[in-house]
Parts: sequence; C-alpha cells; structure tokens
Amino acid sequence: MITPPVPADALARLPGLAAHGRTTTRLHPRPAAVTALDSHVGGPLRWPTDEPWPTCDTPYVVRETVPIPTELVARLDAAKARRTVGHVLAEGEAEVHDEIARLVGPGFTGWGSTNGGPVVGHRYVSRPHPRPNPMVALAQLRAADVPDLPRPGGADLLQVLWCPFDHEDTRWGPCVRLHWRREVDVTELLAEPPRGDVGNDSYLPRPCRLHPEQIVEYPYPEGLPDGLRAQVDAWEEEDEDEDEDYDYVDTFMAPGWKVGGYANWSVTDLLPTPCPRCAGPTVLALVIDSSEYDGGNRDRWRPVEEQGIDSSHPDWHLLQEPTGVAVGRYGALRVFVCLRCPETPFHLDVQ
Repeated sequence: MITPPVPADALARLPGLAAHGRTTTRLHPRPAAVTALDSHVGGPLRWPTDEPWPTCDTPYVVRETVPIPTELVARLDAAKARRTVGHVLAEGEAEVHDEIARLVGPGFTGWGSTNGGPVVGHRYVSRPHPRPNPMVALAQLRAADVPDLPRPGGADLLQVLWCPFDHEDTRWGPCVRLHWRREVDVTELLAEPPRGDVGNDSYLPRPCRLHPEQIVEYPYPEGLPDGLRAQVDAWEEEDEDEDEDYDYVDTFMAPGWKVGGYANWSVTDLLPTPCPRCAGPTVLALVIDSSEYDGGNRDRWRPVEEQGIDSSHPDWHLLQEPTGVAVGRYGALRVFVCLRCPETPFHLDVQ
C-alpha cells in the first residue's frame, strides 16, 4: 500500500523540518487469513512446542455499581436546585458529593442513572484471576517484512501478546508481553495455544495480513528545537487565519499501527518514557491503534489504493478499523523499548 506524499508546500513552509525526518513502517493491517509463518495481527504465532504459553496473574479491574439511597439523591437534587450559576456548586452540594463518594468506596468514578432508572454510583475494583490467564496473540512481526523493527540481540521476530482485561497496573489497559526471537531457532511449532478468559472483547484482534510500507514522518512539535517549533506555531496560526486546513500533527505524523518513528502526544503533551530497569531513554517500537485514520486526517493518510472508497462501500468500516482492536478511549497503545538492557524491557503509554 502507498501513502500519499506529504504536501510539498507544507514541508517547504517549515525550513529545517526535513532534517528531523525519521522512518517508520506503517503496517496497514487488513482482514485476511494468516499463518504462523506470516507477519500479522491476530493470527497464530511461530511458538515453540517446548516453551510455556504466557499467562497473566496480575489482578484485573471490573466496574461495579452501588445503589445510592433515595434520601441521598433527594438531598443532591435539592442542593443542585439552589444553584444561582449553572456550573457553580451551591452551598452544601460539595458535601453531598463527598458523602456519595464515601458510600461508593475506593475506586469511585462518579454516579448516574440509565434511561431514568435508579441512581447508582460507579467504582472500579481489582480482582485476581481465578487461575493464571492464558494471553492472547496480538501480533507477530518479522524483520524481513518490517524494516524499522528493532533487532535486540540479533532477533528477527517480535511476538506481542496481551491479557484481554483492563489492569490497574497498566493504567486501565491490557497487560502486555513481548517475545523477541530468531526465526531459525523455532523448528517445532505449538499446534494450538491454550484459551483463557476474556474481559474486554475489544482486545480480541481480528486476523489481519500486513502490508508494510516504510515512510518518513516528523517529530511531535514539542520534540522540535525551539526555533522550529515557533515556525510550526506561526504556520498553524497563519493557516487558521487563511481558512486553510493544515494541521501539523495530521500532516506530518502517521496514525494507525506502525513500527518505529515518532509518538503523537496530542492528548497529554510530551511525557518521559523511561526504561523501567535503567531509567534511561527508550525508543518507540510499536503503536497499536484503534483506527487507521480519522475524519481529520483521512485524506492525508488513507492509502492511494483506497482513496476512491467512501462510506457507501461495504468494506468502509473494515478499512478504517481493520483489526477490531480499541484501546483507551478509542486511542493508541504505544510500546517504547530499551535496547541497552538485557531482555529488552519496555514502557507502555496510552493516548
């Protein structure tokens, strides 16, 4: 698959940006049958028969509801009715909020009702797996197919697995396991991996064949030198005044599943991604995205081969969300690896 080129006038208006370009491999997953010998999302892994299948024993989180007594709801409604400004709490209203939070208990996230039903409080609580839970095969990436794949210790195969539950230890996401191998070392393949429990169906990937494409992308604005970042700010302000539709991130940073390149920090702004072992810097190894593109960047990043397909096409949804995976609030899970430490420790971030 081929990504449309970066608009020439956009790059020309930011002198010096080209020097900060870095390659990334867009994976372009598309639903298809795959085998253990392929690079893929959601297919069988090239897993040796003599190696135990990974399991998860980290407690997972579940959402619980707690009934709110009608007397407390009545006091809340009465306090809210005393407001003189819509968004400013009335006297005594904050105290009722605190009382509800104490009633619901640890893990409290709020309260509400559905379709006029009773008011309930919401909380998240941790629960242990009743037994070590077999992980789900998420992706398999071959260095022969993915040019930007890191190769720690000479590995040429990355296998990614996760536990299909939300976990507090991973900031309300799946627990992830990375296995780096040399393909030549795996001769006898495991026929059928064990199946475990599933807490979140959006963590069950649809089998997809990859169509890797190496492109050049550019850093998030906060990662640029001050002078160049000022040029970006001026460029976006100028385009806004002229009713242009250029946005730096949408123009220069690839969305979707990718290996290498730069991370998009639009949700939180730039954050550190230290190695959990040595606290040193890490590099972006993999982005697991909920979609290939969105309404704001569709025309820029939709492959040339699919530009003529619109929402009336029966495969429209599968092209925009091919894997069926959704992480965070329909965001992306990024895996940053340390290539200095033994066993290649990694740092996770959800945006």
